[in-house]
Amino acid sequence: MIQYLKSVDINEDRIILITPPPLQESSWEKECLAKGDKLNRLNSITGEYAKACVQVARDCGTDVVDLWTLMQKNQDFSSYLSDGLHLSTKGSNFLAAQLWSCLEKKISTLPSLLPYWRDVDHMNPEVSLL
Repeated sequence: MIQYLKSVDINEDRIILITPPPLQESSWEKECLAKGDKLNRLNSITGEYAKACVQVARDCGTDVVDLWTLMQKNQDFSSYLSDGLHLSTKGSNFLAAQLWSCLEKKISTLPSLLPYWRDVDHMNPEVSLL
């Protein structure tokens, strides 16, 4: 994926990889059983995938949000998942906060091209924008 993005002129510094979140096996197993299936994923395997994603980011010089690790810092990460696998609203908000932190680091060094909105003369905005 990264090689493709680079091939269409997207630099590494504009790419952020996101690992999968951890898997809460007991909740996901209930979902699987309700569909007549058995448990089809394990958190340990998800962790291996997350580690590989982090390593790819390092090797390629991209940033990474390691959700798998970050969400497990809180011992009970179940509230971040709606069904043991997919993000809940709280999980989505957690991801957004992590992404925002990563983006703030990237944009903090960018020059400001336009004036702050309070500095624009609302009676004569053209003068403020030129």
